[in-house]
Amino acid sequence: MMRINILFMSIIVLYPPAAESFIYDDLEPFRGRIIEKINIVRRNVFDSEMQNDPPFYYRWANSLHIITRENVVRRELLFGIGDSLDIQQVIETERNLRAAGFIGEIDIGVIPASDSGIELIVTTTDLWTTKVEIYLDVAGGNYTTGLAFTEANLLGLGKYIQALGQIGNDQDGYAAYYIDNRLLGSRLALSFAHVNFTYSRGISLSLARPQYSLAVPFGAGMALEATEERPRLFSGGEEFFRYHQEKRIIIAGATYTFGRNQRLSINGAYNLDKTDYAVELQGHPLNSMIPPDETISYPTVGVSIASIKYDIARFVDAAGNPEDLSLGGALKFTFGRSDVPFGADYIANYQAASARFLLCPRNGVYVGGSDKVIWWSRSGQAERIRHQSELSFYYKPAAMHLLAIHGLADFAWRQKPTYQVILGGGNGLRGYSYHELAGNRLALGNIEYRFYTPITILTVRLGAAAFFDIGNVWRRSQDIDPGELKSGVGLGLRFGLTKSSTARVVSLDFAKALSKDEFFIGFGTASPFNLKNFDLND
Repeated sequence: MMRINILFMSIIVLYPPAAESFIYDDLEPFRGRIIEKINIVRRNVFDSEMQNDPPFYYRWANSLHIITRENVVRRELLFGIGDSLDIQQVIETERNLRAAGFIGEIDIGVIPASDSGIELIVTTTDLWTTKVEIYLDVAGGNYTTGLAFTEANLLGLGKYIQALGQIGNDQDGYAAYYIDNRLLGSRLALSFAHVNFTYSRGISLSLARPQYSLAVPFGAGMALEATEERPRLFSGGEEFFRYHQEKRIIIAGATYTFGRNQRLSINGAYNLDKTDYAVELQGHPLNSMIPPDETISYPTVGVSIASIKYDIARFVDAAGNPEDLSLGGALKFTFGRSDVPFGADYIANYQAASARFLLCPRNGVYVGGSDKVIWWSRSGQAERIRHQSELSFYYKPAAMHLLAIHGLADFAWRQKPTYQVILGGGNGLRGYSYHELAGNRLALGNIEYRFYTPITILTVRLGAAAFFDIGNVWRRSQDIDPGELKSGVGLGLRFGLTKSSTARVVSLDFAKALSKDEFFIGFGTASPFNLKNFDLND
């Protein structure tokens, strides 16, 4: 099955997507001309609403928002004075600015500056970057509620901070995050996280120099993580076992790429995963399931090929905001070995194969898929096998309407006794509590019809959704029986935040389980699935 899937997706890579590339009609006549001047025009969040005697709240909101500084916009430009106009660089500059999270609409125009030169006018419109969010998840007698504060453009400098606190009858705690994608004005990206919840706490730190353009061949990075967890095993929504786990993870790697839209990449990395286990529940009869302490230390080498073509969509997973998509396909193979010379006590060969694609066969239709297999082998025996496949079909019958069909399979074999995946609640099977279904093999299907109305209240576009979810999780000792699939049906409201950077859609879902008398209420910004899952740049 793995060979069939990988072969199928390799065909996708070899045949590029049918959708046309961007055509910038106003820039085409100036292709190759020398850029003599670059003018940056920055617009505040509600400048488009600040006409014809606008209400006070737009003026008040604009005055509260610190507009993105000019040097922050200018440093993201992939072109400079003296360069020849490259439309591909214009496209990628716009994508990079939108990906930063605090810029919404972008327009890069051109006017003649001389007989042989041009002036570029870069106009950006800020998004609202301050968010106070309340989220709620209620099902099966369990509840979780939390409050989060996010600022995605701290002091107009492009820095991201978030702090959140959560309470419930299952887990309490807090978390803090910081992201700086241009550390000290350089191309280095720094991220830091600290979490402290009832069953998990730890810190993580990463530093990377990303491939910020298709024309940039080299990228590198490293990540450190130290966590202390109390993993829990569930059956029927109830916890039946818990143990203690401490992990120390180090990852460092680099990539070099040949080509631009048709790409061949070679990558190498070093991975260290040191895990120590301990008893959490003294005298529990299942303590024998706790694995022994383990150190996996291994270098890897990988190769990938990709065909990428950029596109923009609207009213797909957001409410009218430009959504950047990477059409095409990618294949990746990785090999490594954990061995004594690297400090390992788990001696085995590592293999991974993955493929993903996103196509637009015709206007208003998107098809995305991914397939990934990871396994270890020693003494001729494969173990710790995990195979994940995902497929989505999106159809837009009208500009603000969308039919989304989604499928996910996550199967594992020969894992540690404590391995499990869970399904329920906001992670895809609405109508059931979050921990209700647990095991080693997961199957999920979703059908959702979303639409937005022309009604906009204070830049919030109103919409709704109807959905049907079906799926289940089976334990290693169970046969997969389609007759055991659980299902749920529901309705939801969608609030499209057209001026927000930190969340594009707020959902309020009401779901009913069809196999039992249980309801689910979900409120927040998380989505069970979207086309970002098939981003070829990951």
